[in-house]
Amino acid sequence: MSYSIFVRDLARDDGGTPQLLAYDIHDRSLAASLVSVIATSYRDHGFNPATRVHWFRTEGSVHEIYAWPRP
Repeated sequence: MSYSIFVRDLARDDGGTPQLLAYDIHDRSLAASLVSVIATSYRDHGFNPATRVHWFRTEGSVHEIYAWPRP
């Protein structure tokens, strides 16, 4: 199974498709690590344990970033 990384801007979320950031990552732990590294590269960032989604704030907007299995 391969994984993709998606980013969603919560301030501009209209219920549409999140932005695809990366795809064809063949290892779950690598995909999770990339998500974490990207989120923590921003000064204001965190992890929501309820949704298991990382987030970061930039330009006054909160973004969610996560890996998702790709069939």
